[in-house]
Order: sequence, then structure tokens, then C-alpha cells
Amino acid sequence: MPEIIIPKITRATIKRDGNDVLIVMDGQRTERLPWDAALSLAEAITIQARRIEEQVKALSIIQDQALLMRSGAPFGLSSNAAIISEAKKEAVHNPQLRKYLTGKQAGGIGGPIVGAPTVIRHRKR
Repeated sequence: MPEIIIPKITRATIKRDGNDVLIVMDGQRTERLPWDAALSLAEAITIQARRIEEQVKALSIIQDQALLMRSGAPFGLSSNAAIISEAKKEAVHNPQLRKYLTGKQAGGIGGPIVGAPTVIRHRKR
């Protein structure tokens, strides 16, 4: 993939010209891409921006993930192993979560519980 070196810009605009996408920076056209290349570039930019967002918001994600783990939710907010590991530690050791989410609220019958709850079926009466 070609590398695009972009100097400090104050304004970027994306335009369309037929089947091509134009990238205009500070009033000068800097790049002309076919539509499929523009989609690939947009996807790559989005992926990298979301990875950066995950790093920037890691503390918030850890807190939210710990709350979900503590409550027994069977899904997560991140696939980053370091974030999940820290969220597990937080779910087990955070005194606020331990105080307010135990027993039935945490999906169990007593004591602190971390993980997905078990579904217990009863016979029909």
C-alpha cells in the first residue's frame, strides 16, 4: 500500500469526480483514488482510529467491562487481552463492585461471582 505523507493541514475535503474520489487539502487536490481504493483506504483509517480510541478510552472500557463481568453479562466490550485482564482484576477486587454486585445481582446465590450466570430450568408444575 502506498504511503501518503501529509503536511500540517488546516482543511481537508473529500469530493467526487465521476467514478473517482478526490482528496483536497487546503484547496489543492492531493490524491485521486478509484472508488474501490477509496473504500479500502476508508476502512483502514477507520480500523486504526478505533484501535487508537480503544487505547485512549482504556480506563473507561476497563471499568465498564468489569461491571459487565461482575453482573454476569455474557459479552464484552473489547477483544484486547490486556484490557480484559485488567477488567477481570477490577471485577474481582474493586470494593464498590464487590459491595453492590454480589449474590443474586451477580447471577448467583451468595458471595461474589464473576462470569456468566448459569440458566437453571425448573419442572413445570
